[in-house]
Amino acid sequence: MAKTNYITREGYDILEKELQFLWKDERPRITRSVSEAAAQGDRSENAESKK
Repeated sequence: MAKTNYITREGYDILEKELQFLWKDERPRITRSVSEAAAQGDRSENAESKK
């Protein structure tokens, strides 16, 4: 039975690029933000809006 590709190479490349962006740029930024909030003793979801 032949294997079917459900995504084009171009689509895969776009998703791979987005994944790399999220891991290398967004995740560290969010981690810093959560760490800063935790250092101030606030871990609630809407900590930023309380400022």
